[in-house]
Amino acid sequence: MSIIATDLDGTIFKGQTLIDGVKEGLLKIINAGIEIYYTTNNSSQTPSEIKDKLEYLLQLNIDISKIITPLVIFQNLYSNNKSNIFIYGSDNLKNYIKNLNINVTSLENAELVLIGRKEENNFSEINEIIKNVSLGKNILSLNKDLTFPTEFGEKAGNGAVVKIIEDKLSINIPTLGKSGDHYSSYFIQNKITVNYVIGDRVDTDIIFGKNLNAKTFLVSSGIKNYLDVNIADIQLNKFSDVVPFLTEQS
Repeated sequence: MSIIATDLDGTIFKGQTLIDGVKEGLLKIINAGIEIYYTTNNSSQTPSEIKDKLEYLLQLNIDISKIITPLVIFQNLYSNNKSNIFIYGSDNLKNYIKNLNINVTSLENAELVLIGRKEENNFSEINEIIKNVSLGKNILSLNKDLTFPTEFGEKAGNGAVVKIIEDKLSINIPTLGKSGDHYSSYFIQNKITVNYVIGDRVDTDIIFGKNLNAKTFLVSSGIKNYLDVNIADIQLNKFSDVVPFLTEQS
């Protein structure tokens, strides 16, 4: 049985709107007996919230264990860790991590700084993070996406804050997102052999696929790429255009 990993934002939906042809395409894939993993760098919503959104948009039952986000990777790595962690991000994110019995604390008392996304950036807080990291505090990002697509255009993502810190300190911040080793290692360690990866971003989806030696499909329904699109094995317009390639192979 083939396994696919499909991106969500910009591939399955934009904001609260399904991309044309997605539901019909997914049904064909499911009926062909292909296993689907929903892979996303979304770190502002919990896996449960993403499941609810997918089920609402698709009117299909979604297995939450097939939704892999940076928060899933974080839980896999840190659920038994007693470190004090400071979180730059939404209240949603903080509450999710607190519920993992992880010590969420102030910046001054933290051993690790975790960078998420806020609707409105707090530059005073970012400057304090820069100061603390310059003094040796560990730092980790949930993802490095500079932008993410919505039905109203692109918005600044986690990576916008990460880049400010990296540029100021001339460092490379590790990530739990698709472009990082932790994300692909999760699949390898759990013996999930992904055959095909679909997404709209070269810097995340296609790199992730290459890390797994999977065949990669780049769709143009999401963001504008700044890396060479020819890194992808196949370029198509949207998710539904990928479906014939998958169902003919199953």
